[in-house]
Amino acid sequence: MDRIRPKLNNKLEIPVNIYRGEKLIAECASIQEAARFFKDETQAQRFNWSAINKGIWDNVSHSLNGNTYYFITAEEAIKNKLR
Repeated sequence: MDRIRPKLNNKLEIPVNIYRGEKLIAECASIQEAARFFKDETQAQRFNWSAINKGIWDNVSHSLNGNTYYFITAEEAIKNKLR
């Protein structure tokens, strides 16, 4: 199953889609919003910035409590960061 990538709307915010397994659980307008959602989702004490950044920039999944989370952003945002 292909995961849907969000569209880049502006240069200030990088949108993030969060998947638990193959199910889309959140469409966030920014990395900060994704961090807030993921903190609430996992009931963590702190933001897990490394999981989100590794997910969106390096395509690395994050496993926690038997669930695997995927963080997807727009291809254009990835290309802009690599420049």
